[in-house]
Amino acid sequence: MATVEEIEETILKPYRNHRQLAIREVETIGINLIDLLITKDVHDARTMKYIARFLTKQDYTDLVQERNLVKRCGYPLCSKSQARVRDPFANVQMTNFLRQNNPYAYLTEYCTKAHFRCSQFYQFQLSDEALFARVGVHLDDYLPSNEMQLLEEVLARESDVKQMIRGMTDLKLAEDDSKEEMEKDMIDMLAEIKIVEINDPCSIGDLGRDQ
Repeated sequence: MATVEEIEETILKPYRNHRQLAIREVETIGINLIDLLITKDVHDARTMKYIARFLTKQDYTDLVQERNLVKRCGYPLCSKSQARVRDPFANVQMTNFLRQNNPYAYLTEYCTKAHFRCSQFYQFQLSDEALFARVGVHLDDYLPSNEMQLLEEVLARESDVKQMIRGMTDLKLAEDDSKEEMEKDMIDMLAEIKIVEINDPCSIGDLGRDQ
């Protein structure tokens, strides 16, 4: 599994002595990173977000294609193969419209539709800015302009909020509470909720944190 620590040690270490990368250094980093992610899957969400600082949308497209060639799901966080290692309609005579609008074409690149969507969500957030223009991107103190998000994390947070709402609506209402009043109270409560993402969560949850 590819980790942040492995990328820093094996790919970035030779370039830590200056802040701006030369074009040749950028090319070397890009090639080495893609080579690593062809043979290894990304270890965790932290690493998946970390590699975003070195990728453009086109780089990611290339990575997906290269992973497919070695029979890996295009989503780097996945350790499975594509659902179809080849397109069963590739050699069948079809109209251009049907070929271009095949609803199952993603199965030749991803194991499931879920990872197809996760991959799309990730790629959409990647910058088109060339790596050599991203000053300090290879250094520890680099701060991305936008925090990368993973679709599975967004859906998990949404699921938690929906579950809380369902639990609230299942509570027995007092006789003097109307449905309208309950809905207003729920809206007010949800408006005060702030979802905070912890970059380095404790393995046993909040109980493991200092009080």
